[in-house]
Amino acid sequence: MRVAISTLIFCLCLMGTGILICQSLDDTLLSMDSIDIEHITIVATRANNTDPVSIQNISRSNIERINFGQDPAVLLGQLSPSIVTYSDAGTDIGNYAQFRMRGISQDRINISLNGVPLNDMLDQGVYFSNFSDFGNSIESIQVQRGVGASNVGVSSYGGAVNFQSSNIFDTAPTAEFQLTTGSFGTLRTAGEVSTGLLSNNTALYSRFTKTKTAGYKTHSASDAYSFFLSGGHIFNNQLLKITAFAGKTQNDQSYLPVLLNDIELDPKTNYNHPNDTDDFEQEMIQLQYSNQHNSKLSSSYTAYYSGARGVFPFGIDNATQYMYFLSNSRYGLMANMNYASQRWEVKSGIHSYMMDRVNEEYVSPDISNPYLKELTNKNEISAFVKAGYNIGNLKLFGDVALRNVKVGFQPDPELQTGITHDRDWTFFNWIMGINFTIDESNSLYVSYGRTGREPTRSDMLNGSDEEILSNVVSEEYVNDLELGWRYTSSKLSLSANLFYMDFQNEISKIGALQERSYMEVTQNVAQSTRSGLELQAMYQAHDNTTIHLNASYMNTNVETYQNGNITYNDVSQIFAPKWLIIPTIRHQFFEKFSALLAGRYASTSFMELSNNPDFIFPSYFILDSQIDYSISKNISISLFVNNISDKLYFTDGAPVDSDFDGLVEGPGYRVQPVRSVYIQFKCLF
Repeated sequence: MRVAISTLIFCLCLMGTGILICQSLDDTLLSMDSIDIEHITIVATRANNTDPVSIQNISRSNIERINFGQDPAVLLGQLSPSIVTYSDAGTDIGNYAQFRMRGISQDRINISLNGVPLNDMLDQGVYFSNFSDFGNSIESIQVQRGVGASNVGVSSYGGAVNFQSSNIFDTAPTAEFQLTTGSFGTLRTAGEVSTGLLSNNTALYSRFTKTKTAGYKTHSASDAYSFFLSGGHIFNNQLLKITAFAGKTQNDQSYLPVLLNDIELDPKTNYNHPNDTDDFEQEMIQLQYSNQHNSKLSSSYTAYYSGARGVFPFGIDNATQYMYFLSNSRYGLMANMNYASQRWEVKSGIHSYMMDRVNEEYVSPDISNPYLKELTNKNEISAFVKAGYNIGNLKLFGDVALRNVKVGFQPDPELQTGITHDRDWTFFNWIMGINFTIDESNSLYVSYGRTGREPTRSDMLNGSDEEILSNVVSEEYVNDLELGWRYTSSKLSLSANLFYMDFQNEISKIGALQERSYMEVTQNVAQSTRSGLELQAMYQAHDNTTIHLNASYMNTNVETYQNGNITYNDVSQIFAPKWLIIPTIRHQFFEKFSALLAGRYASTSFMELSNNPDFIFPSYFILDSQIDYSISKNISISLFVNNISDKLYFTDGAPVDSDFDGLVEGPGYRVQPVRSVYIQFKCLF
């Protein structure tokens, strides 16, 4: 408690110091016309284009251009370099999908909406399946790769993805209806209404979506609905805004990797029991107040609640089904202060939350008598200050953050004999760098930073709820060097980034699953690195032709990996292909008709950490296409044909022990989407 109070005092002092510095600086005022008051909530947690970090800003138009209701993980894989996605059901829509950035799993990526963390703070992942069609309510996305600038919530360890919800203050009221249908029995219907800015300076936005799909794999169906609501009122350069979403989904379980021999006999093979259908719901509500004090100084204050609950089954046979129930609630407060002038940029923030989670396990049909009940809580308080100072063409940048995290486990003494155990961490994370503007077209940047991260709940329990383990996996750290070049001209924009990430005590997946589980086994490896080159390019080849390229090359190394009594030296990380290349070409044939062709290439990668050549993910190249036709000003139709050549490819899996006898039978894979066709109809009223 004393640590938390001391940390809070330190946070408030940091913010106060930042405010005093901002108010004491004397520079030319910025124009009030440049102020976007709705943007204030994300200013503190997003990096500027002149900050020396690896970033990509994705606009609403770029999202809408390719979006037909895919999981946001799939969208990110299409729009950004160094990202690989995978799906449980072998589809782009419905059920579960995840992504990795630089080969680093989604539970080590900071993900937020309007600056508010979306990650489950204990699992540290994000389950977009619980709020399907999320991408259609997003105004913009910023992707930061590497340590990046400070965010709140889960550490920006491998990177960060910051979503901004739809701008509700557009001038014109609109209503939209969407219908998507196609492969795997997919049917998605969505309705959206936005008032725009009304005469009383109020605006409202709402969207409802219903999605059903049978899935590609056997018994991998998904049935989901989601609701998104936003409303706000502007008064005297101030904004009061509420943003809320809720979703409920039922997914047939299809996560277990399948042996290649069985895939070759039937690619739809699913090892999960046919009776296993989970049932989850999730909601979040954000209340945000923003104040543009003057053309230099702004602030925002947020209170939020996030909750989720549901049941996750695992069937052994037709009679025995283990049921895993969880429920969690998180309450958070955050405050940010932003200052900007021609010379200085200073941002500061504080954030605190309390999270409680209940885990119960029982055997169906005896659901009234759990054999395990465990309570977990997590509390955090954090603060950051980041500053940029411009000297001519040079920008100096510094960013420091302090996080104090406490996790407690409390097993039910009547049901189990595990011991109560608490964990406590304090992390001091930082980054510093320089951006040099050569001319109007060219700039260079370099940054170096360090961040630490606590293990997930699964890491700490080693995938077991039956025993509280005190020291299975410990915290990890990374030192990150980024060197980049940005170029823009009338026809070409280019961003190239070199990176070198040096890990200490990295929490590494070793390429194995817990028995009868989707949980991946992890352990600390003392020394490991990731290094490479990332490239983003857009070339306007012709007035009607645009070429995009996202590409990356990455080399990974684990100095020593200990598996039982066997030691492996200088092995490569798993799930980390050296090459990822995504070229895209779009041509506007005439005003109402355009077409897109996109490729996706990934080189081979390893499935398990000893780098056994019998356990690999083969390289693949996939072609997707899209045709858009505007029937009228307000009505459009799009055709999406993905994986045109019907390539069987894999981006995720693990060695398989299909009968759970302790003997690995061979490599297992999750089949990714085969050839699929979707038609989307949009009508704007």
